[in-house]
This record gives sequence, structure tokens and C-alpha cells, in this order.
Amino acid sequence: MVENWLTHGNKRLVLLFGGLLLPTAVALVWFVVGSNQRSVGWWLLLIVAVLGWAGALWLVRLLHKNGLHSQQQAANRKLREKLALELLHEPLENGNLPALLSRHVPHLFPDGWVEIRLLPDTVLFAQGEGWLPLANERWAELLDELDAAKIVPGLPEAAALGFGSEALIVPIQGNDSENIGGIYLLRPSGLDVRGWAGNGRSLAAQIGAKLRQLHQFDAALALQAEAYEKEIYEQAYQAEVNAMMAEYQKVSQELAIAKKVQATFLPPEVPEIEGWQIAVTLEPAREMSGDFYDFIPLPNGRIGLVIADVADKGMGSALYMALSRTLIRTFAPDFDTAPEQALCAANRRVLADSSSDLFVTVFYAILDPASGVLTYCNAGHNPPFLYSGNGSGMQQLTRTAIPIGVLPEPPWAQGSIQMEPGDLLLMYTDGVTEAEDEADNFFGEARLQAVAEANLGRSVDIVESKVVTAVLDFVGDAPQFDDITLMLLARDG
Repeated sequence: MVENWLTHGNKRLVLLFGGLLLPTAVALVWFVVGSNQRSVGWWLLLIVAVLGWAGALWLVRLLHKNGLHSQQQAANRKLREKLALELLHEPLENGNLPALLSRHVPHLFPDGWVEIRLLPDTVLFAQGEGWLPLANERWAELLDELDAAKIVPGLPEAAALGFGSEALIVPIQGNDSENIGGIYLLRPSGLDVRGWAGNGRSLAAQIGAKLRQLHQFDAALALQAEAYEKEIYEQAYQAEVNAMMAEYQKVSQELAIAKKVQATFLPPEVPEIEGWQIAVTLEPAREMSGDFYDFIPLPNGRIGLVIADVADKGMGSALYMALSRTLIRTFAPDFDTAPEQALCAANRRVLADSSSDLFVTVFYAILDPASGVLTYCNAGHNPPFLYSGNGSGMQQLTRTAIPIGVLPEPPWAQGSIQMEPGDLLLMYTDGVTEAEDEADNFFGEARLQAVAEANLGRSVDIVESKVVTAVLDFVGDAPQFDDITLMLLARDG
């Protein structure tokens, strides 16, 4: 409508200007040329009139063209201002940039091939008949070190659809003037794509500003969320700590009670046997122990000696220890001269009464104090060391059976030795030999034997003290991982 009005207005201007020019030219010629030269004046008048009409037409067309350009520029400015206002007032939490572009970009680039891209592969807007997205690699290549709008060769497939052979690429810059995307523009054939440079630069600047605003908004939200999350975490953490402390206190009280109960399963004192010395110690690694020892009174003055180790730690092993200790004590009197039969009976009952995958290694020996005969069954336990009082050396009481709780009917056997005056029997759990120092070195059998050999002939209480001290000195500040149990039996010389 505006263009029609301008066209009709130009025609009226041409007629008006020409109409004024003709009488003016006639009057001027009539005045300048004398009466004797009136015929020549008419020719001049005609020439001036023609030139006047031509000049008027050229001037009006120029005014028309400039007017149209100004009108188009004004319209573009209004479109850009409208887009800028909508971007400014668009709630940040919506961030619906593609929808805004869809409403405004077609008016900024009518009938054009347009692609607005955020690197590497986010298309914010696209238009154009038969539009195909540019490859990601092509976008990266076009925007590499580009700091202003640039003319590049157009797409061949777009040219085949009636678009120009030149394209305009405009970078979209983010923080630190880094190219985060771009606008790719093609105009229909015959129209110079450079005419869209202003709209392209303005649109790229507005998109970049909005994206920076969104980035700042997201960063602020992230900081706010982080602070809120930290506060919630601290509150939850404190609540959890309080709950854990309450639970810990409850568990500690329960463990203290359980420790007292477990202590009742151990002999309250070491038996005194004429002509013999016995010493024992147990240093648990935790509140509850998986190691245990026992002294079982048997008929005819005999005594059963038990040292055992459940293959685990904590409450489960403590319960398994209580079951094993009770069953061994239960069957020991029935087989007062056959330790392997007592352990075999206990093994069958353990497997029948327990479904756990735990097991226990046991060294069970029956001592006849009068004769000095020691009959034993070693169910997978560390072989005790028997030191001769006459200096003839040391022998190990090796395993004669597998641990309790593994197989229902394994082959069980027992051994027998004669303890002479001065002999020393050292029984222990693997918490002694596998005690570790800060460098993860084991105390080992060699150190244990060296300490025992260095103190042969002394009372069992002294030997026990020397061994325990040597283990603790070796461990140093390293944590204790396993229970330490030691039992010594010596016949007076």
C-alpha cells in the first residue's frame, strides 16, 4: 500500500513539476530572445521543455528510490526494535528463543534462505524452500576466527532453487567475543545479499546478548541452587550425623553388653594343675572377638585345652564363636579321650544348626597331667610349637582335620605326644603371626619362634608377656586387624 501511494505520488509530482517547468521555460525564452528571433526561441523552448521533463522524471525516481529505501530501513528498524523489546521482556526462565525468532526473522529476511545455528549442532531457526542444514564441519569452518559479517560462496543446491550464488555469514558472539554460533543468509537470485547485512548484524548482536543474559541467569540459578543444596545438605548431614550418633551410642551400648556376655563364654580364670603351668591372653581387634579359648574339665583329672579362630570379624563371628564353643563343650565329656570325635560331633551339629558360610579353625587337646600325654586334633588351625626342655629342638603339631563348618563327614584324625619335664607348648591364632606393621610386613612365625626360643626355661607368664610385647612393638601405630590369642602350656622341670 505504501509503495502504491508512493508510485502515484511520484506521477503527480512529475506532472506538477513538468507543468510548472513548461510555462517558466517559455517565459524565459520569450524574454531572452528578441522579437526578431522568435522562431529560434521556439526550438530552444522545446529543448528546455524536454530536458525539464527528463530531469523531473529522474529527480522524482531518485526521490522515490530513496523514499522506498528509507521506508524499508525504518520498517527494519521497527522490526529489530520489536524483536529487541520481546527479547528484553521474555522471562528468563522460559528461554523460548526459537519461538521468538520464528515470529520475527521471516519479516527481517523475506523469501530468504536462513539458518541460525549455535555450535556445534543446535538449529535455533531455519527457513527456505528445500532447506537443508549445513554440515557441522562447514559451520565450524565458516566461523573459524570470523569477527564480522562475511560474503561466502552460496550452496549449490540453494542456487538450483532460485537463490543467489553468494551467502552472508554473520557470527554470533558469546562471552570474551568467542563465536558460539552464526546466521547464514541467502537472497533470491537478482537481489544482493549484502542488503541484509544490517539486519544480520543486529539480529546476531541481539541473539548473542540474549544468550549471554541466559548464561548469566543460569549461572546465577546454579549458584543459588548450589547454595540451597549446600544448606539442605548441611541440614541433612547434621540430621544424619545426629541420627548416626544416636545410633552409634545405641550400638555402642549394645556392643558393650554383648562384650560382657561374650566374656562369660571365656573361662573366668586359668586352672591350676600341679606340676604344670598355663598362661593365656586374648586381645580382640574389635568390641566382639572371633577368637576364643577354653579349659574343659574331663573325667579322671584330664583337662581339655581349646584355642580357636572364627574366619570372620564382628558380631557374626562372635555369635558363631559362641555356638562353636558351646557345642565343643557339650560333646567333650562324651569323648573324653578322643578329641577328633568330639570335634566331629560338634561339626555335624554346627552344620545342622547354622546356615552361614562361616567356619572355625580349632586346636583341641586333651592333657593327662599325670602321664604327660597330650592327645590332640588340629582342625585347620595354626600348628602349635612344642619346644623340648632337653634342648633337642622344636616340632609343630600339624593339622589332622579340616575346619569345623565346612563338610559334614570329613576324614578326622588325631595325634598324640608325650610332654616331658621342661617342655613348652605354644598355641596361637593367626592374629599373632599375621600382625602387620605400618609397612604392611607380617610379624611371622620366625619372629614368634625367636621370642619363644630366647625365653625357654622361664615361666609361661614371662614367655607370654615377651611374645605379646614383641608383637605390639612390631605393629607400632598400625591398626590391629585381627584378634591376638596366645596360650602356653609347660611341664615343670
